Amino acid sequence: MKIYDIIKTLMKKICLTFSLLLAGLFLPSFGIEEITLDESEDFKRGITFETPIDGPKKVLFGGVSKTEFSPVLNFQGTYSADIKEKGNNFTYPFLIEGGGEVKFNEGKNSFRAVANFSKNVDDFDNKFLGKLSDVYFEHKINDNHKVLIGNSRIPIGYEGGRGQYGLMFSKRAQIASRFGNARALGARFRGDFGYLDYDLGGYSSTRSLQDITDGVEFAGMINFKPFYKDEPSLFKNLKAGAFVNTGSRDHGYTVFGAHTEWTYKKFLLNAEYAYADGSNASKYNPLKQQGFYTTAAYNITDKLQAAFRYDNFDTNVKKSNDNVQKYTVGLNYYVIGQRLRFSLDYTYTQNAKAAKNADTNAIHFMTQVMI
Repeated sequence: MKIYDIIKTLMKKICLTFSLLLAGLFLPSFGIEEITLDESEDFKRGITFETPIDGPKKVLFGGVSKTEFSPVLNFQGTYSADIKEKGNNFTYPFLIEGGGEVKFNEGKNSFRAVANFSKNVDDFDNKFLGKLSDVYFEHKINDNHKVLIGNSRIPIGYEGGRGQYGLMFSKRAQIASRFGNARALGARFRGDFGYLDYDLGGYSSTRSLQDITDGVEFAGMINFKPFYKDEPSLFKNLKAGAFVNTGSRDHGYTVFGAHTEWTYKKFLLNAEYAYADGSNASKYNPLKQQGFYTTAAYNITDKLQAAFRYDNFDTNVKKSNDNVQKYTVGLNYYVIGQRLRFSLDYTYTQNAKAAKNADTNAIHFMTQVMI
C-alpha cells in the first residue's frame, strides 16, 4: 500500500471518530440540511462558507485578444461600541478602496491596481505609495498554476492571508492581526494539484511600499486535502495545512503555524495555531508570542449565518499571565453574497494583564458594499 493511501486511511478513521462526536453535539439541535458548497455559485444564489468576491462585473473591449476590465470600488464600515467599567468608547472606522483589474491574452495575464483611500499615511515617507493595497501582474502558467509579481497580501497564516472582505467576523483573530495582516512586494507562485495547494514566495520585508531595502523574507503555505477525490462525502471538504514566514528587518523573525478546516453541508469548524519568534505584520515586533483560535459556524438560511469563535493570544511567551482571551458570537446577513452584507457580533474579552474587573464587552455592526 502506498504511503499516501496509508495516510488517507488513517486520517479517515480519525475524522470519522471526530465527526461522530460533533454530530452528537450539533446535529440534533441545528437540524442540518444540504446546501451547495460550490465556490463558483453566483452571488444571488445563496451563500457558502467561502463566498467568492470577484463576481461578474466586466467590461469587454474588442481586439486581437479579448480584454476584460473589472472596476473595483469597495466600502466597509464598522460601528464599534466598547463597553468598559470606567468609560465607554464608540468609534466608526471605515475602509474605502478603489481601482481595477485588466485581463488580457485570453485571460492568461492580468494586472490589478487598488488603492486604500481611507488609509492614514501621515507617518509614511511616500504617501502615494502608502495608499496602494494591491499592485501586481499575474501570469497563468496553466489552469492550475500562477505566478504573481508585485505588491499583494501574503500568506502569513490561514486567516491572516485572507482578504478583509471575506472574513467571518468584523475583526480578525488575534494571531491573524498581530502576525499576518501584511502586504509585501515580491514574487510568488500559487497552484493546486487537487489533493494539495500551495502559495510560496519571496518578498521585501518592508511594508506599504516604502524603503524596500530593509530586508528580505519568505512566506509560504501548503494545504493538504486527502479526500478531495471522494464522491460527496463527510470528509470531502476537509483540509489541513501549515505556513511559515521568516526574514529580516533590522533583526530576524520567524512565524510558523498550522491550521485545519472542515465543512459539511451547512456546518463549518476550523482551528489555527501560530508561534512567533519575532514578527513583521504592519511593523516589526521582537517579542516571542503565540496564539490559537477555533471557529464554529452554521448557515441558518441561504442568507443568514451564525458563528462562534474562541480566541486565545499570549502577548509575551517569556512572561506569565499575559494571555488575552476573546469570545465572539456573530450573525452575517448576505443580501447579495459578499457584495452587500451586514454583520453583527459581540465580543467578551478577558485580559490577564489588566486590572481586576477590567474585562471588556464590545459590539460591532458592519456594513459592506462591493461594486
